[in-house]
Amino acid sequence: MKIINYPLNIYVVWHPDSLIGKRIAEDLYSTFCRDYQNPLSRGINIPVYFRYIKLDSDMPLDIDITNAEKNAIILLIDEEYFLDQNFRNYTEEISKKIDHNNRVFPISLCEKAYSIGCNLSTLQFTDGTKFFDKKLKLNKEKHLIKSIKKIKTELLHDCSRLLLNFHPKQNDKENHRIGSPVKLFLSHAKKDGEITTIRFKKFIQDNLKLDVFFDTVDIANGYDFAEQFENEIKHSALVVFHTDEYSNREWCRREVLIAKKHKSPIVVVHNIIEGEKRAFPYLGNVPTTVIFDDELIGFYRILNLTLYQVLNNLYQNRLLEYYKDIYKTSGSEIKTLTSPPELFNFLDIKKYKIGLSKKLIMLYPDPPLGIEELNILNELDEDVEFTTPINLNL
Repeated sequence: MKIINYPLNIYVVWHPDSLIGKRIAEDLYSTFCRDYQNPLSRGINIPVYFRYIKLDSDMPLDIDITNAEKNAIILLIDEEYFLDQNFRNYTEEISKKIDHNNRVFPISLCEKAYSIGCNLSTLQFTDGTKFFDKKLKLNKEKHLIKSIKKIKTELLHDCSRLLLNFHPKQNDKENHRIGSPVKLFLSHAKKDGEITTIRFKKFIQDNLKLDVFFDTVDIANGYDFAEQFENEIKHSALVVFHTDEYSNREWCRREVLIAKKHKSPIVVVHNIIEGEKRAFPYLGNVPTTVIFDDELIGFYRILNLTLYQVLNNLYQNRLLEYYKDIYKTSGSEIKTLTSPPELFNFLDIKKYKIGLSKKLIMLYPDPPLGIEELNILNELDEDVEFTTPINLNL
């Protein structure tokens, strides 16, 4: 087995006396790696390492940034962390590792966090003590849940930015607004989905550093709207507001098919009230969510799920290409999929097999599909092998 240099490692640092830090760290592990309570569930599987146990030096284990192409170091700074001089010394050492491939993301969990020094004064903090400008009491469960949602939103976006090398450190400027590498394309039926979609668009623009494409206002004058839609979708994450009328609209169906064609991240927000005469079959094989009674919490859930898919696509693409490079055999050709395979993928498979004399392997992320799904795929073409990295003989 060859040693893998992962595209991204994540380190979470918190004080051992901090119950809040522990809770947030565990939630971040479940988000970026896999659900620790259900380890066989599907996840991004980014390696996440904890740094909180003090060694003989009274500081946690050092962080080795040579084990991955890029590293995200998350600091959960509360009062226990702030008051511990050994943790401050540890933080100062960490700050020396910052460059365009290695970023430190400080999280403020108390008012004092911003004054910790340790060469963090020029970095943008995520304020975990506020939610829509309302002060949070993190010792209350409902408030802590809101803080975690906000923290995850920021970190999912930041890690996507890091993987894309969107804004190298040498371009950092104090008080300079950094653009977003992520654009959301809001797909909706105007008859029954426009009002909610407009509110979601306003929520993003008022509170987050994300770009949004909304066809009513974002189509450039004089441009072919069909061509512009395709260009926007292939560089965006598609958020589908799935209402009763959605599948009846030709352009809504087209937007989904364009996104599938270009392997763009897709999230479906279910908002069916009475039902559909025919469900659009190509809305499957993607994550789904709903809007709760608390619309703002629902909007955060949609956003986090979408950013999760963006990061997942970026990470899996790089990781699978690495596996592809190290698993070279003369008897097979490997192509990669960042999502579990589906029948729609046979449009690409047909092209891949033109003139191909080797066996075709379609490599997708772990865990493997169930045998019932694989049987359907193999029945269509038994000469194509669908497999995951865990089943490669490396």
